[in-house]
Amino acid sequence: MEKDSRSRIRQVVELWFLTEPLLFSVWTTHRLRVNPGIGTIRVSAGNIEYHPEFIASLTQRQLESVLRSEAVRILLKHPYTRRKENAELAYTASNITLREYMDTDLPFPSAEDIFGTDQFNRQYFEFYYFRLQESADHTASAALGGCGSGSGFSDQGDSGKTAQTDETSSDAEDNESEPGTSESQSPIERYADAKMSGKENTRDWDRDELLGERINEKIQTAMESNMWGTVAGKLREQIIASLKPKLDYRSVLRRFRTSVLSVRRVLTRMKPSRRYGFLYMGSRRDFTTRLLFAVDVSGSISTEDLIRGFSVINQFFKYGVMSVDVIQFDTEIKTEEPMTLKRARKNIEAFGRGGTDFTPVIEYINQHREYDGLVIFTDGIAPVPGVPKNRKTRILWLFNDQKRYDDMNMKLRHIGTAAFLKED
Repeated sequence: MEKDSRSRIRQVVELWFLTEPLLFSVWTTHRLRVNPGIGTIRVSAGNIEYHPEFIASLTQRQLESVLRSEAVRILLKHPYTRRKENAELAYTASNITLREYMDTDLPFPSAEDIFGTDQFNRQYFEFYYFRLQESADHTASAALGGCGSGSGFSDQGDSGKTAQTDETSSDAEDNESEPGTSESQSPIERYADAKMSGKENTRDWDRDELLGERINEKIQTAMESNMWGTVAGKLREQIIASLKPKLDYRSVLRRFRTSVLSVRRVLTRMKPSRRYGFLYMGSRRDFTTRLLFAVDVSGSISTEDLIRGFSVINQFFKYGVMSVDVIQFDTEIKTEEPMTLKRARKNIEAFGRGGTDFTPVIEYINQHREYDGLVIFTDGIAPVPGVPKNRKTRILWLFNDQKRYDDMNMKLRHIGTAAFLKED
């Protein structure tokens, strides 16, 4: 069943290559994975996960509609905006948006279905989420107000009777809702039902600037080449409106620095032991970061690029890093020992100027596992290296321009995160 389900998905997506170039390109930014632990299909932090039985239960028309909906959900970047507090409302808001902008026969609710008016038609994800949240808050406030209304305080007997009645009523409502939300629902209805699938399908939705930027690149390409497929009208406008400014590599460096923080326990007599007081030394925990910066000094790297690359090292000192070890490489490591920088430097001599090979850098961190993070500054003109044996050291690939980033980003995803330096 697993092979059959994957094959059915592949057949639909392969047809998109000719008919839906934008949907095809954005689909390929994600990995397709089987997940028997979920009920339907979901977008999850760079993955598209599905349950084989759910795919097998769909007709061909339903399958095409579901895959198209998930591709448009990615295009609108619903899974990669700031995490919403209420998962069910987030999924409902997303489904309303899809229904408003897509010609689909999936049982997603429309804005008019939910809000009882057409004044909220064709709005956007965040708008619908906050409207739903306002409605939920208003309902909760009204319920609380109802408890305190009437002639003030009731006696204990009446209060107990009211509580019992409310509890019974609540149970009755739950029992009445079961036939429409459990076994009696079809798989496609469960997929569209926020109560059944919302929490599970939005579990990993959260802000991700790197994936958001990757999706934006696909949209920009569609705009420049006019390769929209059947994506047209208001949906195209909504997709274009979702574009945001280019990813700032400085924010990538800050997040990378935060992700490689390590904690060191240090004994000190300035702090008493919790158990023995000043009789024994206490301890404190210092945050430390050991960073290695590998600079590509091959002949294809210009002097201007080297200046920009070394200026990135200076950025780390602004983020609180005390020292950075620097190595230079082309087809080999050019220095016997790394250069340790403890402050920003204006002038650094570059060696090398040969070809480019990433393997010596990967071998270096395999042998030197003391580093928390490795930044490789390069133009990317080299074969993809093997996966490092040292999985502790996080890797950030920093390319000298966007073109090389576009060429190499997907190829290097299994080795580390990537970003690029924009022209000043």
